[in-house]
Amino acid sequence: MIAITPATVLRRRSDVRYRRIEGEAVVLRQSAAEVLVLNEVGASVLDLADGERSVGEWIDALAEEYEGNSITLARDVLAFAAELAEAGLLEPVAGRSEP
Repeated sequence: MIAITPATVLRRRSDVRYRRIEGEAVVLRQSAAEVLVLNEVGASVLDLADGERSVGEWIDALAEEYEGNSITLARDVLAFAAELAEAGLLEPVAGRSEP
């Protein structure tokens, strides 16, 4: 599994397309001809994966949007980001990480 930290900056891979439909994200990974459906929180993560914000900034944004334990949220976002990277939906931005 790819090591993701709060300082990691990720972006959607160039072959990933998605559209929000009724809060969920329908995701197409063109190179693998895969279609996935993500829930509202997963869709929010894809929105945040812009190649500019760090995963830590995603966690902060999601903590403002969703209630819950911040430690659990951070752990879950880090694990989900790693899963998305491992699945080929997200990739690290070379030379970009927060200090």
